[in-house]
Amino acid sequence: MTDEDPNEGYEVVPIEPGPHGPPKGWWTVKRNGIPVRHFPGKEKAERYAIDPEYRASLVTGKTWEKAKRK
Repeated sequence: MTDEDPNEGYEVVPIEPGPHGPPKGWWTVKRNGIPVRHFPGKEKAERYAIDPEYRASLVTGKTWEKAKRK
């Protein structure tokens, strides 16, 4: 991984459904082999892996700051 490409370390893999896990069709985004986020569809998972602005938009902020944006 290089510091020049923030997307290089991300990969999208399907989640194996389990008795207590998410249902079939969910995807995991991993960074350097570590799961970082789960999505109910592959499209959103792929977007998260390649779009730094989308990743930043999903970061939880302070509740009162989110309320100001609405």
